[in-house]
Amino acid sequence: MVHRILFLHGAGPQPDPGANPVLEAVRRQWPDADLIAPELPRPEDPDPQLWQDAIGKVIRAIPDEPWVIVGHSLGGSEALRFLCHRIPTLLQRVITVAAPVWDAADPEWGHAGFALPPTAGRTLADLEIFVVHAEDDEVVPPAHAHRLGERLPSAHVVMLPQGGHLPTEWTGQGLIS
Repeated sequence: MVHRILFLHGAGPQPDPGANPVLEAVRRQWPDADLIAPELPRPEDPDPQLWQDAIGKVIRAIPDEPWVIVGHSLGGSEALRFLCHRIPTLLQRVITVAAPVWDAADPEWGHAGFALPPTAGRTLADLEIFVVHAEDDEVVPPAHAHRLGERLPSAHVVMLPQGGHLPTEWTGQGLIS
């Protein structure tokens, strides 16, 4: 059983504490878990290095016991990017929710600072990863989940028929035990 969940929010204006539907769904589904939900720096104008530094600081403070990362949107992308450089011990799995894939060749999603390294598929091959995305996401198109699945061949892609950019139905599917 997981005792600790690190939740990493996405970019953009953040709702009041307790108003993020994805975070609240995680809290309801696993009420006994210690839920860590740090405020990442400058969410309305995120800087890749600042986010990596903040994620590293939070992860270094997690006690040595089994834990899980749930990253929503940019929080999911940045969790994977962090793990490409250092995979902490006792991390059981990573769940990305509506996470974009950054690619320098993509005019809309081309911020190179957020891109996964080309070795991500090999580096993260032994880590249990679930890529959750809704078919009706109008913020990050569902094609991103498929692209992420191609870059991380060992990941499990979970497509939901609905949920938009804040899907919550995945919490009842046993992805965290």
